[in-house]
Amino acid sequence: MVYDSEADVLVIKAGDDKPSYGEELTDQVIIHFNERGEPIEIEVLDAMEFLAKLVKTVENSKRAKLRTDPEV
Repeated sequence: MVYDSEADVLVIKAGDDKPSYGEELTDQVIIHFNERGEPIEIEVLDAMEFLAKLVKTVENSKRAKLRTDPEV
């Protein structure tokens, strides 16, 4: 995993293969594939904003679960 703070880009690699092509999953997430079509890299643009939204979503999910299942 590599974070470039200047560009605010987080890259998560799954191996040493070189990316052959990429596909936008969302405006902020690009999946890169090797020549065999296997996903080998996830690139997150505006990473701080993306991760903040992710954390908020997880927290809201936990709160909702606690309201419906008090034993959690």
